[in-house]
Amino acid sequence: MDAVSIAVPTPAHAAIARDLIEAGLHVLIEKPITDSVDSANAITDLAEQKGTVLQVGHIERFSAAYRTLSEIIVDPLYFESYRIAPWKERGVEVDVVLDLMIHDIDMIIGLVGSPVSKVDAVGTPVLGQRIDLANARISFESGCIANVTASRVSYKTERRMRVFARNHYLSCDLGERRISGYRLRGDPMVDGLAAIAAEKYEIPQEDSLGNEIESFLECIVSGKKPMVDGRAGCEALRVASLINESINEQLQMVQERFGAVAPPRG
Repeated sequence: MDAVSIAVPTPAHAAIARDLIEAGLHVLIEKPITDSVDSANAITDLAEQKGTVLQVGHIERFSAAYRTLSEIIVDPLYFESYRIAPWKERGVEVDVVLDLMIHDIDMIIGLVGSPVSKVDAVGTPVLGQRIDLANARISFESGCIANVTASRVSYKTERRMRVFARNHYLSCDLGERRISGYRLRGDPMVDGLAAIAAEKYEIPQEDSLGNEIESFLECIVSGKKPMVDGRAGCEALRVASLINESINEQLQMVQERFGAVAPPRG
């Protein structure tokens, strides 16, 4: 056996991954990489020491929609993402930030390509003991801002993202695999006239999970770095943890002032 895929509840990720990496096995680990930044860094350090492939299963990065966005977007200024889903018992061992929002956190970090400088967030438990609804404002050193919303208390499932850049706007429906937008053509300062052109992009029908597994196997054979390696998984988790810290501070303040909301379980 050369490689293993870890798809167990998040709290068990770190211990299982550590044992497998110690044994010299390549590991594809479901997102989030672990449930704490310290343990994520520890298994990433270990994989680098052992020379094994550690890939994190942020599946949206392997979608045709993400690949298309990454080819189109240049110097983004502002993101809006909206990811909602019906309540399910599966995944409630972690909050909505680690369950759903981390998909968009990872995608946006990958598309912006600049370090995160600040995080502000609000959220609340609704049906469970942990955060079920969250909204975060993520600031990047480049000046880009991302407003990210996630909820697991909804009648329907939606995965949408809007991207704004200079003279360019994109709307992406990740669920329906549709990308459209508008682009300013020409320069009114030079030509005296500019036109706004509508754009639509064809998104091929692909199996994102299949792409993810193929990429993992290719990295094992070729020795190249995974698109979502341990460090990328650690960064997505770090930002998610900052979001949760901000939410918990907000809830604590509300509880102290009004006694209305109990802080979520850790």
